[in-house]
Amino acid sequence: FFSFICSVTNKKPAQASITKVKQFEGSTSFVRRTQWMLEQLRQVNGIDPNRDSPEFDLLFENAFDQWVANTASEKCTFFQVLHHTCQRYLTDKKPEFINCQSKIMGGKSM
Repeated sequence: FFSFICSVTNKKPAQASITKVKQFEGSTSFVRRTQWMLEQLRQVNGIDPNRDSPEFDLLFENAFDQWVANTASEKCTFFQVLHHTCQRYLTDKKPEFINCQSKIMGGKSM
């Protein structure tokens, strides 16, 4: 299955990235499949704000990627971390969060 990681370097200036990793059955390690810099993220689409679903889409500068979290709860946690990371590390061109439940963004409707 695929998993995703939002990471930030501790170097100055900090660089944040989103990485899609895959864990193969029977293995405890992960293999990096794709990585984007946070600045490349243009849109986060929760697909349906009216139901808990694990599916979502990420639109990057030059790519569109469909994702499925293990659970709707994991998707919610990833969105919260991603939103916070964008607010903290991106000064301009913050991505648009659409079709996301308001609880994901701390009660603000997006």
